[in-house]
Amino acid sequence: MDVATLFEQMPFAQHVGIEMREATDGRAAGYIELEDEHASAPGNGVAHGGVAYTLADTVGGAAVISRARKPTPTIDMRIDYLAPGDGDRLEATAELVRYGSSVAVVDVTVTDGEETQIAEARGVYKTGGGDGANAWQDADSQLPGE
Repeated sequence: MDVATLFEQMPFAQHVGIEMREATDGRAAGYIELEDEHASAPGNGVAHGGVAYTLADTVGGAAVISRARKPTPTIDMRIDYLAPGDGDRLEATAELVRYGSSVAVVDVTVTDGEETQIAEARGVYKTGGGDGANAWQDADSQLPGE
């Protein structure tokens, strides 16, 4: 199973509507079509900040997993909101900045469907532990199907 397929089967990503376009070689891209339930207030058409954050975290994680080939939980993510997300969709692109034996760092850009920059984020993800295991599974853990 490839990384994009893994994220297509992630229950939370399915619940909020995240679609992955690609996840290879430390880069990833995905999007979410905005619906009424993503709004920050009734009838305002602006996505809640948590939607941009969720998209950034998910796409950032996919970029790391494309390199690690195993689950890599989020340690920390910092996000700067730059403009309201008021289009039909939000898109995110992520690029691996650093990949180490214990953590990886990813930069993520979130835009609306028309290239307006909505947010910039930097995420830190766990790539290994003191005993070689990750935070979720044993040291031999790989992507499902590998």
